Amino acid sequence: MAIFASDVRYALRSFRKAPVFTAAALVSLALGIGANTAIFSLVDQLILRALPVQDAERIVLLEGRGRHYGGSTGMNSLSYPMYQDIRDRNQVFGQMMCRYRFTATVGIASDATVAIGELVSGNYFPLLGVRAARGRLFTADDDRYIGEHPLAVLGYAFWQSRLAADPGVIGQEIRVNNVPLTIVGIAQSGFDGMEPGLSTQVFVPVAMAPALRLGPGSMFDRRQRWVNVYGRLEPGMTVEKARAGLQPLFHQILDAEVMDPAFRDATAYDKSGFLRMWLDVRPGAQGNAVLRRQYEKPLWVLMGVVGLVLMIACANVAGLLTARAAARQKEIAIRLAMGSSRARTVRQLLTESLLLSVAGGIAGIGLAVAMVKALVGFLPGNIGGRYAIRDAPDLRMLGFALLLGLATGMVFGLVPALQSANPNIASTLKDLAGGVMGGRSQVRIRKALVTAQVALSLLLLIGAGLFLRSLSNLRLLNPGFRAENLVQFQVSPAAIGYSAARLHDFQEKLEERLQRIPGVSAAGLAGIAMLTGNHWDNNVLIEGYQPKTGEDVDPNFNIVSPGYFAAMGMRVLAGRPFAVRDRMGAPRVAIVNASFASRHFGDHPALGHRIGIGIDPNTPADIEIVGVVNDVRYSGLREEIPREVYLPTGQGENISTRFVYVRTERNPEQAFGAIRAAVHELDAGLPVLGMKTVSRQVDDSLATERMISTLSAAFGGLATVLAIIGLYGVMAYMVARRAREIGIRMALGAVKGNVLWIVMREVVVVLGAGIALGLPAAYYLGKLVSTELYGIDPLDMPSVASAIALLAAVALLAGYIPARRAAAYDPSRVLRYE
Repeated sequence: MAIFASDVRYALRSFRKAPVFTAAALVSLALGIGANTAIFSLVDQLILRALPVQDAERIVLLEGRGRHYGGSTGMNSLSYPMYQDIRDRNQVFGQMMCRYRFTATVGIASDATVAIGELVSGNYFPLLGVRAARGRLFTADDDRYIGEHPLAVLGYAFWQSRLAADPGVIGQEIRVNNVPLTIVGIAQSGFDGMEPGLSTQVFVPVAMAPALRLGPGSMFDRRQRWVNVYGRLEPGMTVEKARAGLQPLFHQILDAEVMDPAFRDATAYDKSGFLRMWLDVRPGAQGNAVLRRQYEKPLWVLMGVVGLVLMIACANVAGLLTARAAARQKEIAIRLAMGSSRARTVRQLLTESLLLSVAGGIAGIGLAVAMVKALVGFLPGNIGGRYAIRDAPDLRMLGFALLLGLATGMVFGLVPALQSANPNIASTLKDLAGGVMGGRSQVRIRKALVTAQVALSLLLLIGAGLFLRSLSNLRLLNPGFRAENLVQFQVSPAAIGYSAARLHDFQEKLEERLQRIPGVSAAGLAGIAMLTGNHWDNNVLIEGYQPKTGEDVDPNFNIVSPGYFAAMGMRVLAGRPFAVRDRMGAPRVAIVNASFASRHFGDHPALGHRIGIGIDPNTPADIEIVGVVNDVRYSGLREEIPREVYLPTGQGENISTRFVYVRTERNPEQAFGAIRAAVHELDAGLPVLGMKTVSRQVDDSLATERMISTLSAAFGGLATVLAIIGLYGVMAYMVARRAREIGIRMALGAVKGNVLWIVMREVVVVLGAGIALGLPAAYYLGKLVSTELYGIDPLDMPSVASAIALLAAVALLAGYIPARRAAAYDPSRVLRYE
């Protein structure tokens, strides 16, 4: 220990004597380690980390796989009756529970906000082993009878942020969708629900779903899948055994369901497909992570990018250490001549490397915190509150940074230490220039390091070019509507008690009132917002159209007001838009998009044909097509344009949320205040949520693409700077080492151009070798990230050419500076010094 302490003190003294070297090494390492730590923090929280629950590895998620007959809400869902059947009859689980995530209006006292909630069965908290921070949590008795358990448990973070951690809230009333519930407890700290990154703020018994107007029309409808189902494996039970053991029970349930009246008119194809379904059982320790599915691939791509940046930083520091070791060869030779062992010298040099890396890791933690905050800023707005992504350092982040620092210290420090501890003692002590400045082996090492840096930098620059061009292609896509000068927001009248009749009256008045705002040219409402990743599809029957066996006739749907198409800047290609007369009691009508009309009617007019909504072959076709509009991109810009059916808000489903679009003739953000005032004139108590421009929504829909392209460009630039610094260093080192040779050449008549070429030839060789190594790697990189690209070849030649040109230009400039210095040598002074 005393020897180690002595090594540390000596290393610190040597760092003080070389402040420029120390600063350059620390900055390089801090950037590399900080970037890796930041991306790891997101990967850890959204992808790797298990839920903070008891024995998370024994929790599994159930999902019916195959051709379902009916509707579905959300991923990995089953019907509530099927959940009850499996819960009561299975023999592989100790406990089972179900849950359903929702967004609702939550009122506490006179304050109303929108919050993320979960409908949960009574055994939700017992299965997870989650405890109460205050009060109590739900039990099986709390969801035994439908609508008779008006209770709520608050999330710990919500209790702290919105209620100032007031212990007196237990027993108080909270309103969810205007339904009064009694707060009975606060969930334990650190538990944010079953979807990492999306913090659940209020838990409600699933038996309250009908009262809160959540889930399907009837929670006991076997054709509607909407709850996520989890089980806790019995001791000794594995996922594979559970999957095999559940299939007989699952098929008994299917056999019983196919006798349900809903299947009376189903085709033989639909019945046989339904009966071939199987029940999948998958590890559920990480919950049902929406953000993980969305950001898993982009985060792993970024993890690879920052890994390359760290490799470049390590190569840069290794080059610095090699240069410093060359300057210290006389010191090391003296120590060896005085009896110090080579192992002792290597340990001293490794101690210095490890100290540098640990210090760089500590500095990198601060950088990582700032980067995580910036990365969270790429995520689209979360209407239920901030994302449950921590940017403050925790033990896992600190441990990762420490281990990464130690590993990098060994990587970049070992080879220079071994090479430096083996000098030619005799020639070095004679103070010969070659010995002091380092031999050819050190030059070769530094050139190899710079060549690797050039190759990795080229790889990152090509990747950045691919991602930037992919993002540009998406931005240039025509979404089918005009996003400029368009404002969107949402209101949820039904969530605060509006009846269907009152809702229809409100939306007509709201559209009319918004259109009277000065500077507003059009306004309209919709049930599904554009480019939000959401969709509503349903089976339809089309009069006169016979689908092929196995063909799914399930277009996307939206419910829109008469002013919607004008507000969105869409074109009516045939027929008419919706009108105020299209209300309840009037003949039912629909408008379809061009893709729907082309697919099902070909060259024949779609107008006048009738459709029916439902999967039953005897569904009445009682909805007349009265118009055709242009295609728009529905869920996201990457997706293919879907077939789409529009229904009028006056006749449509009682969807609780309305998305409102307002087109202005001025800066849209300047209209925010007037729009809010117009809504509150009609209902002062109705929250106006998520107001932003549609241009911002387009950016939000490209959040992952913007994140990857921005960060890859930033890291590619950083890597290039590090590589160029390394190249400049090795060229300057080579010029200093060859000063005598250059002086002799100039004394014998060499012109400045010859001297310049001596140095620039080395630059070209290193640059060419780096490019030769980088291009094959870039080819495989493009193949690897091809799923993240859009409208671009994985080996896009403009991206490759631009990257090579940029890297070559800055590399040649970095080499030209020491070359010009060499060409300016005075031979008499150089030779006299030598």
